[in-house]
This record gives sequence, C-alpha cells and structure tokens, in this order.
Amino acid sequence: MPTVLREEGFEVRIYTFDHPPPHVHVAKAGAVVRIDLATHMATEIVGAISDGDVKRAERLVARHTKHLKEEWTTIHGSD
Repeated sequence: MPTVLREEGFEVRIYTFDHPPPHVHVAKAGAVVRIDLATHMATEIVGAISDGDVKRAERLVARHTKHLKEEWTTIHGSD
C-alpha cells in the first residue's frame, strides 16, 4: 500500500490489490477515509474522524486529483 502523498497530517494511500472505481484511502490519526477520485467524495469511513477532517481530506484529494489518478493508473492500469 504505497503512500503517494503526505500533507496537512493526512497520508494518502493507494492499495496495490484494490478494486475499481479509482479511489484513495486517506489516513489520519488511526482513521481511514476512502475517497472516490471521480467525485472527491468519501465513500467509506473507518475509525473516529471529525466531519471537518473528512471535508479537509476530500478537498485535499480534489486539489491533487490529477496526480492521484496518475498514481492509480501506474499501480492498477487504466480504468
């Protein structure tokens, strides 16, 4: 599970044996939020994380979508 971005206390990861649609897992303080790369919306939350941090994670993914989609393609191939 490569960490492809670290920013604002978040670690953005792409799991190597994961499934489509393209998404990332954003970790902070023991919680993990799965965020869809097309919509930039959280689709799953595991652990305790504030609503504000979920929104910050979504905005982080939105700001770096191009890079994260390129990383997804490098790891998984095109959709």
